[in-house]
Amino acid sequence: MRETTIRAVCFDIGGVLVQMPRGVLATELAALLGADVEHIRAVLIEHGKCRRTPVTRLAHILATTCATPEVTDDVAAVLRARLADMANPPLYPDALPTLAAVADAGFRICLLSNAIGPDPDSTGHAWGQVEHVERVLHSWQIGACKPSRVAFRAVESAMRLDPGELVMVGDSARFDIDGALAAGWSAIHLVRDPAAPSHPDVPRIGALSDVIPLLTGEEVRLS
Repeated sequence: MRETTIRAVCFDIGGVLVQMPRGVLATELAALLGADVEHIRAVLIEHGKCRRTPVTRLAHILATTCATPEVTDDVAAVLRARLADMANPPLYPDALPTLAAVADAGFRICLLSNAIGPDPDSTGHAWGQVEHVERVLHSWQIGACKPSRVAFRAVESAMRLDPGELVMVGDSARFDIDGALAAGWSAIHLVRDPAAPSHPDVPRIGALSDVIPLLTGEEVRLS
């Protein structure tokens, strides 16, 4: 385990700062379309999360690729409900206090999220106006999703920092943690369910506020 100088903390949004009562979007859509979750996830990444696609168009693509065009309107309704959640996100109670504490500890803050883009006439949630958050990057703006290195390089460029100066706090071992480690970042795995598995190579926390002692300790780990 090496020591490194962490200057900024990059948080995932959904499942980390924002509660997801509807669960994972790909899972919800797969159940509606009678399709494999990984197939739906791939379609979402290609057509919705790496570009800004109108809801009606994205719903049509999802329904037709699953040979179920008759449920296009239902798919659109699910997508609109998710966008409404994003516009008025139900934050975890410890989200804003943790951001404040991280900033008070001297760390810069940015957000990086895999997300479908809002309709062209929608502004979505103004994350950039949340206190202490310096930069917000969504996959549909970058043109790449985590775990792609392109997404992490976009953060480095926006923050003007080297990989070793950033730590990712995320709930997905695959998208957040593996992506961050491959990009040369540090990472902290947030796992709120005590029974859920954690990433074997990085620290695990059970509550967002638990990130503070890790960041302010004598060592900040880098796997």
